[in-house]
Amino acid sequence: MTKQLIVPKIGTQDIDSSSISDILDEKGVKGSIDKINWKEYPYQPEVSFAMAYNEENLFLKFHVRENHIRAMETEPNGNVWEDSCCEFFCAFDDKGYYNIETNCIGTQLIGWGRNRKSRTRLSAEIINAVVKQSTLGQKTIEPLSGDFDYQLTLIIPASTFVAHSGLKFMPGMRMTGNFYKCGDKTPEPNFVSWNPIEIEKPDFHRPDYFGQIELGQGV
Repeated sequence: MTKQLIVPKIGTQDIDSSSISDILDEKGVKGSIDKINWKEYPYQPEVSFAMAYNEENLFLKFHVRENHIRAMETEPNGNVWEDSCCEFFCAFDDKGYYNIETNCIGTQLIGWGRNRKSRTRLSAEIINAVVKQSTLGQKTIEPLSGDFDYQLTLIIPASTFVAHSGLKFMPGMRMTGNFYKCGDKTPEPNFVSWNPIEIEKPDFHRPDYFGQIELGQGV
């Protein structure tokens, strides 16, 4: 079954990551990243997200509780998926899709392309224009085990979507996408999704398993 999400439009005058975090808690559409798709990776951290938009930005907040964290990557387009990492993949048409991958201290990889093998990573300048705030801060974290609860908030400008020049987010716009949590080199690797992925081995680069996302009216 393909999941569906209707994302509310919010009116925001002065946008910053601290205020948008509270706004998303109050007004954003909520979802859970809770699908275990591969039995060889049974560990399921508690992960939810909240999402909203205005004409110029997508707003996205992840709330994670997990038993292990790792945050070793600090450079744009590095191997963030090896760390405790939250991801949002989306497509506006059938020309290709974007992968926005963010580790738990806000380091990002962003790419665009038709499939896993045909991808272009965006420039550090474009990646740095995405506002990122983590309640864990920005310093590297060696692999740790325990009980960790953190939040990661993103403000993603329309200009991030480089293959769609002049993009504006408007009510009624439809896209497809999926939300993920992973951690390839954490003490307990995990690969969890919002919309199910029905294939044999872990692979998030599967737009054929994206859910439906629609931009709704204001709240």
